[in-house]
Amino acid sequence: MVAISFIFLILFQNILETAVALTTPAQKLKTLIQKSRDRPILLPGVHDALSASIFHQAGGVECLFLSGFGVSASYLGQPDAGILTLNEMEDMARRLVNAVDGQIPVIVDGDTGFGGCHNLRRQIRGFARAGAACISIEDQVFPKKCTYIQGDKGSNVVSRESSMARVRTALAAAKEAFEKDGNEVLIIARTDSRAQLGLEEATRRCREYETLGADIVYAENLQSPEEYQQLRSAISPEIPMILAQVQLNDPHKPQVLYSLPEIHELGYNFALMGVTALQAQVQALQNAATHMLENHGLVPPEKSGSLASFSTLKRVVGYEDLEDFEGKYYCE
Repeated sequence: MVAISFIFLILFQNILETAVALTTPAQKLKTLIQKSRDRPILLPGVHDALSASIFHQAGGVECLFLSGFGVSASYLGQPDAGILTLNEMEDMARRLVNAVDGQIPVIVDGDTGFGGCHNLRRQIRGFARAGAACISIEDQVFPKKCTYIQGDKGSNVVSRESSMARVRTALAAAKEAFEKDGNEVLIIARTDSRAQLGLEEATRRCREYETLGADIVYAENLQSPEEYQQLRSAISPEIPMILAQVQLNDPHKPQVLYSLPEIHELGYNFALMGVTALQAQVQALQNAATHMLENHGLVPPEKSGSLASFSTLKRVVGYEDLEDFEGKYYCE
């Protein structure tokens, strides 16, 4: 009888461990990767707990991307130029995961690793501990600068060998995070080499990242559908890829943007819009500031449609849940 009880206990533990494993952030992202074979997964870029909550509450968002550009802007009011620190980004990653209650996976922008080999190792372990499903590592020279800000001249990148060393280090650190800490995390390998070194070099780097074992690869700032198709055809169809875009919204700079169906046709799995939420927030705040300054501190009735109602504000930040919980378990 004791032996039978022991066997059932072991079986129960195995079932429980399997169930927990299937609900980890990395496993949720792996499930999305399988879905992405049939349709691209939208990756909205978010920059703080509030923006993450709003996208999560909108419904239908399956994954979020914590943008280094966005965090540097919202947390520091500074440009994305290597100013943001590892601790600040890790803190924001933890807040973001908590804001969505761990229900959807969060991909964290790891930039260049915030330094050398040991910095990169610490970063991967820390982001994994914070609940990240995946971390993106790029090949820019440290301190990096946003590749879109650099324009046609592009960002300075390290050598191919150095970029491979970064990816190799990130993968080793991810292995440690799982084996030593029990935190599974995936690795995205990104190259910004297209502008300065050409499509051939960007393609070669992506192929090398695939060989090293990166879970997802992509190249920033490609110039045409033909380039995206050429890169995609050079990488195994089993390796998921990201197509990243920034909506310039500048009438003086015509821009071609790709919709989700078009991204699917190009063969890409994830559609990253890294700073759209930040652009929306900046515009809304600029409008509010202008109206208040021009109208003695008030937003005029004809402009009030640009403001969320106070009841919406309460709902978004969770007052309904707070009041419901307090009503059940009130304590002084």
